[in-house]
Amino acid sequence: MEDTSQVKTINRLVGVLDCFTQDDPAWSLAELSARLDLPKSTLHRFLVGLEFNGLLRRDAYDRKWRLGYRLFIWGSLAAESNGLRHLARPILHDLTGQSGETTLLTVYHNYEIICTEKVETSHHVRLSLEIGMRRPCHAGASSKALMAYLPEAEIDAIIREKGLPKLCINTITDPGRLKAELGEVRARGYALSLEETDSGAWGVAAPIRDWRGEVVGAVGIAGPTQRYDAERVREYACLCRRAADQVSALLKSGA
Repeated sequence: MEDTSQVKTINRLVGVLDCFTQDDPAWSLAELSARLDLPKSTLHRFLVGLEFNGLLRRDAYDRKWRLGYRLFIWGSLAAESNGLRHLARPILHDLTGQSGETTLLTVYHNYEIICTEKVETSHHVRLSLEIGMRRPCHAGASSKALMAYLPEAEIDAIIREKGLPKLCINTITDPGRLKAELGEVRARGYALSLEETDSGAWGVAAPIRDWRGEVVGAVGIAGPTQRYDAERVREYACLCRRAADQVSALLKSGA
């Protein structure tokens, strides 16, 4: 027989977590108490317990509660269990065949971008990337294609916690300019980089969306600047968007 008090507690904890959305990513104790109609003392115990287990974190800057890092890990595992890499790999193979360049699948985790899959070109001159490699969020096409769709509070937290270190000649290091660039990414549906992370490298990337419309990954093309020109930018941007849409459609269909 179920312990109804335990079930009630679990339901309340889930209710707390459900308050955190893209539109409302940060809450004070008073705001949550009013929203959930729970006494502050009871709610505070829930929040501290969730924080202890990595499900929430209290920002040292504004003292508001935000979703914790463990949820990012669970989200990545959920994406993996849904076969994101499995679904994306044949599409990456096709994309490499069409573009002649190395193609990548990346995801966001804990203020960083992680390469989870790649298909390398046969060209002797190519950009070398490894699966599992972590990159900052503010530099590179795949990074910006993911960062652009994070909640504004999360973007601010990344800038505050990680800074905007200069990695290469064209790395964006000004917060205002970066936010303007992310707005352009959202407007055109893909990200572009030219020597932002590595000298002699450029790339394009487009976001992958799940059945809810949430961005869960990015498809990117990366190559050397010796094969860079305006026509290729347009061509590869179309190819990336089409490939990302194909992965998104498979995720939505539950394939």
